[in-house]
Amino acid sequence: MGGPLQPLPSSVGTQRPTSVRYHVLAAACAAAIIAYIHRVGFSSALPEIKKSLDIGDLGASWLTALFLIAYGIFEIPAGLLGDRFGVRKPLTAIVLGWSVLTGCVGLIAWLPRTAGLAFGALLLLRFMFGACQAGGFPLLGRMIADWMPLTERGTAQGCIWMSTRFGGLVVPHLLLMLTAYVGGWEPALWLLASLGVLWCGVFWWRFRNRPEELPQVNFAECALIAAGRGPRPSHAAVPWGRLLRSRSAWALCLMYTFGGFAANFYVTLLPTFLADHRRLSDDNVKWLSSLPFACGMVACVSSGVISDWIIRRTGNRKWGRRLNGVFGMAMGSVAWMLVNVVHEPWLLGLMLCVVFVGNDLSIGPAWAAAADIGERYAGTLGGAMNMLGSFAGALGNLVAGWLLPVAPEWVFIIYGCSFALAAACWLGVDVTKRVTEE
Repeated sequence: MGGPLQPLPSSVGTQRPTSVRYHVLAAACAAAIIAYIHRVGFSSALPEIKKSLDIGDLGASWLTALFLIAYGIFEIPAGLLGDRFGVRKPLTAIVLGWSVLTGCVGLIAWLPRTAGLAFGALLLLRFMFGACQAGGFPLLGRMIADWMPLTERGTAQGCIWMSTRFGGLVVPHLLLMLTAYVGGWEPALWLLASLGVLWCGVFWWRFRNRPEELPQVNFAECALIAAGRGPRPSHAAVPWGRLLRSRSAWALCLMYTFGGFAANFYVTLLPTFLADHRRLSDDNVKWLSSLPFACGMVACVSSGVISDWIIRRTGNRKWGRRLNGVFGMAMGSVAWMLVNVVHEPWLLGLMLCVVFVGNDLSIGPAWAAAADIGERYAGTLGGAMNMLGSFAGALGNLVAGWLLPVAPEWVFIIYGCSFALAAACWLGVDVTKRVTEE
């Protein structure tokens, strides 16, 4: 159990804190929405891309796996950039990069189909897209560590991940509408890309790396944000030895590894599975691909709110972060297995929603735990966590691409076991053991 939170300095007096941190949180949520609109937008278009380029299940799984491999490779470098230089410059650059690359997917239609040129170009674009998106959530994690009080971090992370689910919810419908309006999925992707370009302009103009750098933030808000934090070292070097010796850091990363192995199926291969293997109608594919994200919105924000509420109510930071994750991953494990035995579309949709809710009950507390354990190095730890989850997700996609044509039931048995291991790993996460204090 963690010690009591430090009170605000008496010098704050009766001054009421400003609320600039919530404007920063709104900007982070907008970036998360755009990230998933662009990420899931490709997955929503993938069945049409498969037909256009004559790609099979294994080829589609390589497209999604290569994105995740690049995503994993560049996670820690992006987190290091945020920890060392701040968030403003690198986040603006990567959002602009992944937005342009989203539009460039539409150019594949102009390439000749001979000699695998179009498919090779698409593989390259997916790798570059993954490299850019890799920095998104480590840098947003760094933002939350810098801008949100300790007792609001779980809620803030829940809001960010709720926003990703909102992006995943709307994009199948949005892409379908834009495709009908402009006459094809290729120009529709350019319209989606413009959202990121607009966000970059506003973010660069309004955001600064630390609360004290903005004159609109008063002393009371700065003190509120700083209350209860661990020490902030004056040096910028990452204490790799402490990170590698931290049982909590390892448990958190392994939890995200086992969870990511299965959960990435939703943002990569789910529409393809529903269309090509369950033989569902386009309308059913659209709804069953988006409904889990609607449920995930509720689960993400609830997980963060509940986690912070437990901490405020009991003072037990350890179980305040653990409890949602253990329960959610265990519930998701059972639901993965049940995917094999349900056949009616509404039952299949229910199981897919239960899995996603179980996963998302873990998301807000996981990223809040990365900030709690890492503090000054929250971006680096978040990057390591997301890196391992991405590599595992790439492996999970390749396993799915190999097994779906021959033994699809084994895909969901393996995914269920992976979630069960993730639930067990949560028991090793202790957020009272900060890396900066070990």
